[in-house]
Amino acid sequence: MYAMGWVLPDQASDQRCTEFTGGLAGHTQSGTFRMARADARPWLASLPGERNRPGGVGSDSVVERKEGLALGILRPPGSLQADEVRVDVRWESQDTAVVTFETFDH
Repeated sequence: MYAMGWVLPDQASDQRCTEFTGGLAGHTQSGTFRMARADARPWLASLPGERNRPGGVGSDSVVERKEGLALGILRPPGSLQADEVRVDVRWESQDTAVVTFETFDH
């Protein structure tokens, strides 16, 4: 996430990151962390990059679902060589969310 110029939320915990280079996947990265559920939407809305705006989403491009939130970023800023980043937030409890992000080279 740092390679894209993104900053983890202050209260992020349990961070894990995986990087794959070469093969069919190209160069991809994925990771997870936990954060406060109440802070998830403002954090997603603050992420820089060109938004993937599927139908039916608000001006901040954050998609709301029963189980959480989602956001797609096309051509993220920073030094990361990725065409797209997908961020998925799953409600873990009343207070906690699990965030997963994946980068893709198309």
